[in-house]
Amino acid sequence: MINNVKLIKKGYLIKTIGKFGVANLRKSSARVQRKTSLFFLFLIATSLSLFRCANPVTPDGGPKDLKPPTVVACEPPNFSVNFKENSFQVDFDEFINLKNPATEVFISPPLKTPLDPRLRGKSLLMKFDDTLVPNITYSISFGNSINDFTENNILKGFNYVFSTGAFVDTLSLQGTLVNAFDHKPQKDVFVELYLNNNDTLPLDSLPLHFQPYYLTKTDDNGNFIFNNVQDKQYKLFALADQNGDLIFNQLTEKIAFADSLVRPYYITRKQADSTQKDTSVAILPETSPARTVNPESRRKADSAHNADSIKRNQLLYPSFPLFLFEETDSIQRIVKSNFTTEGMAVFVFRYPAQNIRFVSLNFDSIAPWHLTEYSAKKDSVTLWITRPETDSLTLKIMNGNTVLDTVTLELTKKEAPKKSDKNAGPTQLIMSTSIKGSGLNQFKHNLILTFSYPLIRWDFSRFFLIADKDTVHPKIEFTDSLKRNIIIHQKWSEDKTYKIMVPDSVFYGINNISHDTIRLDFKTKSERDFGNLILSMNRQKRPGQYLIQLLDEKESTLLEEQLVPQSGKVSFNFMPAGKYKIKAIHDRNNNLRWDTGNYKMKIQPEDVIYLPKTVEIRSNWDVEENWD
Repeated sequence: MINNVKLIKKGYLIKTIGKFGVANLRKSSARVQRKTSLFFLFLIATSLSLFRCANPVTPDGGPKDLKPPTVVACEPPNFSVNFKENSFQVDFDEFINLKNPATEVFISPPLKTPLDPRLRGKSLLMKFDDTLVPNITYSISFGNSINDFTENNILKGFNYVFSTGAFVDTLSLQGTLVNAFDHKPQKDVFVELYLNNNDTLPLDSLPLHFQPYYLTKTDDNGNFIFNNVQDKQYKLFALADQNGDLIFNQLTEKIAFADSLVRPYYITRKQADSTQKDTSVAILPETSPARTVNPESRRKADSAHNADSIKRNQLLYPSFPLFLFEETDSIQRIVKSNFTTEGMAVFVFRYPAQNIRFVSLNFDSIAPWHLTEYSAKKDSVTLWITRPETDSLTLKIMNGNTVLDTVTLELTKKEAPKKSDKNAGPTQLIMSTSIKGSGLNQFKHNLILTFSYPLIRWDFSRFFLIADKDTVHPKIEFTDSLKRNIIIHQKWSEDKTYKIMVPDSVFYGINNISHDTIRLDFKTKSERDFGNLILSMNRQKRPGQYLIQLLDEKESTLLEEQLVPQSGKVSFNFMPAGKYKIKAIHDRNNNLRWDTGNYKMKIQPEDVIYLPKTVEIRSNWDVEENWD
């Protein structure tokens, strides 16, 4: 018998079956209510959990991926022989990017048309349209172009090598490329090998007209290496290419070259053993000919050459140093022309201005209109205009009978007048001093005062030098014909304060420009503040005339230069305490300056030699160094 008893309590409908009983029904209703409440609490907790999961938060993650992409396969395999394809594919273990392929990816020997790279998932397909030369080994360098998609980790130095003949060439050649003047490493510069295989042009002329036979590029440290090279003699040439044709056809392209032909060598390597040091040994071709390579064994080899391995081997096989330089134009030219002060025009020339003439075109040039001032090296000329009414200057600049240029210069600064400048007077005469740093080094330098304009009138009797309470009139004289520089002759005391006082209108420059009252406070130095450097130079191994330069540690400032014609001692006295570098320039042509090279004339840039270490000068000490 079924009792259709219904209990409605707080919105719940419960049906009973049989003799369930009201008491049991009420009891069951309470139990169901508790279970239902627990069910709803469970639903709420689950919803909150799902809501939290739906909100993205930054995961804790693991260590950052620092591993570059890995090559897992090549098709055709790396180091293949009898290669007849027009493309190859490289598979990686992850997705990759290819950055700057136009500058990073190149093939040696070069092709007439550029390579065509294409990315396909985790694979890189390289296509080339040119017909390959038979029986030759090709090497495609990817430089720093390959990096992973997520972290940009670079796969450095990966090469794909194949041969159109029966074997892969195995000889190598390496060297370094530095700037000829300061020996700083030169990175991303093409280094080329030329083979004497042209019937119409001599070998030395090939870099001027043709692309190289083999090609590589310098790394960040200026190192370069050729691999898979034939056993022949080559012309070694470096080119900082500017137009992408790999040919030295622009004067502004920097170059380097070896004086004699070079020949590659074979590097024997023991079986790889991570517990042993690299024991590579170079065998020159005269004692060990170029060897064939078993393609099956080389397919498993990784063509990426580790830079550390190159460094370890650098002392074990020949290295060819190259010195990069830029040739100079033999034609006299104006490098720069401008004005920095009203009534003054400056012209900078490529070479010393021996035969330079200035012809004015906008007023009568017969009457005096300027004063001429040459720099110490005579490669710049300053024209001081003596006609105050001249706002602009049109000049024809002549080198002998040759017109270099015609220029027009504005000689006054055209600036909008300011309210505060309504009562401002004319341009004033300014005086500067030769004092550098914290005081006057009277043991090494004279006190020289320089005026901003040549002087036309002066009164030295109104020039006062004050030491403590004593006022003296020192001996003063001009050091130049334009009367811009005066030297103060005085017996200076050590570690003492001095003061220069000049009343207004004592000195007058051209166009009647004068000055306000001038006051200059300075202090002399003590002998114990300085140190001395004595170099004992043995020139038997390197005869000739040298310029010895003392530079600061960063080589940003030339502090002193001395001419050394023979072996002996060179002294740099009364130098402030600090670290210095010493540089020697072999002045082959005795013109007292460094000269660059010339490829057509087979002239290398003048040799630059550095003292191998940085020298530290201490106050009140003498430092002695031997330099062979």
